Amino acid sequence: MTGRMDATGPTVSGTPQRGGWFDVWPFLLVAVVIRLPGLASRPLWYDEAFAVLFSREGLPAMLYGTLTTQGGVAADVHPLGYYSLLYLWGLLFGTSPLAVRSLSVLLGTASIFVAYHLALELFDRSTARWTALALAFAPFPVHYAQEVRMYALLALLVMGAAWFLVKAIHQPERVGIWVGFGLCAAAAQYTHNLAFVYLLPISMVALATRKRGIILRTVLAGIGAIFLYLPWLLQLPDQFARLQWAYWLEAPGWTEVLQLLVHYTGSLPAPAWALPIQLFVSLLSLCLALLIMARSVQHGLKKARQAGLILWLSVAPPVFMVGLSIWQPVFLLRALLPAAMFFTMWIVWCFRSALIPVWVRRSIFGLLALSYAVGLYGWFSYQGFPYAPFETINVYLRANVEEGDTILHSNKLTALPARYADPELNQTYLADTPGSASDTLARATQEVLGFIAVDEPNVLLPSSGDVWLIMFQQEEREYQELGAQVHPVRAALEESLTFSGQVTFGDVVIYHYQD
Repeated sequence: MTGRMDATGPTVSGTPQRGGWFDVWPFLLVAVVIRLPGLASRPLWYDEAFAVLFSREGLPAMLYGTLTTQGGVAADVHPLGYYSLLYLWGLLFGTSPLAVRSLSVLLGTASIFVAYHLALELFDRSTARWTALALAFAPFPVHYAQEVRMYALLALLVMGAAWFLVKAIHQPERVGIWVGFGLCAAAAQYTHNLAFVYLLPISMVALATRKRGIILRTVLAGIGAIFLYLPWLLQLPDQFARLQWAYWLEAPGWTEVLQLLVHYTGSLPAPAWALPIQLFVSLLSLCLALLIMARSVQHGLKKARQAGLILWLSVAPPVFMVGLSIWQPVFLLRALLPAAMFFTMWIVWCFRSALIPVWVRRSIFGLLALSYAVGLYGWFSYQGFPYAPFETINVYLRANVEEGDTILHSNKLTALPARYADPELNQTYLADTPGSASDTLARATQEVLGFIAVDEPNVLLPSSGDVWLIMFQQEEREYQELGAQVHPVRAALEESLTFSGQVTFGDVVIYHYQD
């Protein structure tokens, strides 16, 4: 990888270079191809199954299943922007795994298109091209461009907000660009409640111009975004109360920081042998890029200021999350996907700098390519928890379960994917322990899904018939680590029934109990 970065170039308020569709489409095509494997074959896991089952009930039902309160606590913590889009997509293309994941592929590819144009506004055409190419292969964006969740949409809208603001700084007289910034900001907040950890740092970019008119316009656009978001903003106290009452997030530590670095230049999950490689590349890339950044500032490169702004957008969101987590844990690695994309743009600029020898540039890009390859291999080959062949499991159950038998899932993690795979098969599941970290599926949400949990396994014991208990082996391992010899649900069933055998499918085990 070669190419010289000039010591001159536009500042944030300068005139950007221009590119066209034909300049970026090859990279978008590569991105789509990289994101196709496994779309239909990989089974949906709990979060994905929930997204599909919940969204296809329509907006009124989703509002009920999200905003219904009990004891001042909302049923769910997410806004409905992505779910509403998924509902419309499902009406057009159906809700098969291929169909619903194709939406994320589209959104993820569109975010690369926007990132290309953001790099074009700030740097030059060559940096924009290399940014698009790097993001096409980067494992973190690939992962969430294949998942039926809101993170690809969040990345698109956050990148869009940054792009519109930079364009507005370059052309402050164009009202439409400021409107675009406000609309992206509002839509991002309707996509994920943590979007503000990006929107605040992005808005603060206007301060770097030191121009009162631009700062004032940014404030006005932000006020417009808040006005559009106001209907949902009024619901945030109840949703935040849900986080405080019961949620699985914990305060971040050094482990989460290192995982974030790995995500920035690789991805998790990864094979155990690959983690040292990814961590080494992550730390080396960060240290070298910071050194290059310092030398760029020392040499007075104008584009160093723009690179500093992109570095700010990759660092500020996780710092904000860590700071907020001192009060209430909100540190969520997958919500940092947009920050990882900003980071990719930053290191591309750094490692293409003329301040470093060509052999260093080629070596570091080679190491990054290795980390990307390892990350992609880890992602495409991973089939463990929380994934499982639920269609195969349902086929097995249909072939073996007799009339009067009970299919019982130990919790929602296996129940909802199994329900998505075969909605006609009669199955049930145990409710989460109230107030526990895993208590994330409220009664109102269950009502919308038409799939109500039961509180105790004994409630389901039939007067005659067998019980087929389904759970992840990961769940059993966690109980064993706490000192339990037998999972409590199994212990409860074995008080009244006779254990007959078990069969495993991936990380899922089915226990058969006879009356």
